[in-house]
Amino acid sequence: PAPLTSSVGLLAMLEESETQIKVHALQKLERVVPDFWAEISESLPDIEALYEDEAFPQRRLAALVASKVYYYLGEYADALVFALGAETLFNVDEGSEYVDTLLAKAIDEYCKQHQQRYEAATGSQEEGGSSTAAEAPIDRRLIDLVDRMVESSLERRAYQMVMGLALEARRTDLIERIILLCDAKPGELEHDASTIKMLEYCFGLFSSAVVPRSFRATLIALLVTIYRGLPAPEYLGLARCLAQAGDAAGGAPDPSPLI
Repeated sequence: PAPLTSSVGLLAMLEESETQIKVHALQKLERVVPDFWAEISESLPDIEALYEDEAFPQRRLAALVASKVYYYLGEYADALVFALGAETLFNVDEGSEYVDTLLAKAIDEYCKQHQQRYEAATGSQEEGGSSTAAEAPIDRRLIDLVDRMVESSLERRAYQMVMGLALEARRTDLIERIILLCDAKPGELEHDASTIKMLEYCFGLFSSAVVPRSFRATLIALLVTIYRGLPAPEYLGLARCLAQAGDAAGGAPDPSPLI
């Protein structure tokens, strides 16, 4: 077939009454957004209306098309809103600039909201942050999107990237999972090779200025718990963590766990 030179014909199909014609048009439009986003942007109200129509069977596809158009318009906030509406049609493994840009924006928002919840729960205020929005529920679609990215990264054993997200989001459950995964499914990097190696890496990372002091004690306590649960004792690492925990608490560590 001859290459498409305009999206006008496809956009006209969105005005048809038959649902299948509209679905066909959206399927074609989704593939040509990078070439004809300026033309397609003029029909955004029609595309958004299809997404908002709960009786329309391809609402998620309409959301994906709208998201891509907003991305090319430079309206990243709106692009993310519709990417969330696209749900699993937004492919976190696509590797395109579009997906990577919106993933970064989604992760920033996810971490910000989790930080607010952590601050509210612990009574801390990191770097002048506000907890006024801490009680607002996190959009389930945002959680699902980030969870899909996390699971994909863990499957590829890209532990360092997920560790950064877990730290930013104050997700100690995810941090613990990554550390233990390094024994079950070792990664390629040196500190991903085993749980012991990752514990050593995390100790250095958690003790640095990169981690807010208000969160540091919680992280060191987590490392102590993991060290104590190891099948083979690792006394040196445990001792370093206990010493660090004592410094964070303003006192000497309790030596009894090593006796």
